[in-house]
Amino acid sequence: MIEKFRKDSYILGAALGIIVPAVLYGIIYGVFALVMNANPDILLNNPGIVKSLVPKFILIAMIPSVFILRHYLLNLKYDKTGRGILLATFALAVVFVIVQFTL
Repeated sequence: MIEKFRKDSYILGAALGIIVPAVLYGIIYGVFALVMNANPDILLNNPGIVKSLVPKFILIAMIPSVFILRHYLLNLKYDKTGRGILLATFALAVVFVIVQFTL
């Protein structure tokens, strides 16, 4: 299984750069939803809390991409995979900016 991630390709990098933050975002948003369901008074007192926290969740979800990028560039010396991760991270940064300024 680990050997599948030891390739130098743009597609692998882009997939890692999108899937890892997406999974982390899902986990963060799921925990947030569970907390809101457990204590619905928070949501009633602050109706705009979801709109203000979604961009922050996106930003937090992008953090592991930096460590994955560093691992592929410095430790494994896989430039193509690192470039794919960087491209996906920039795309997610654009999504963050769009969400931040439209909500």
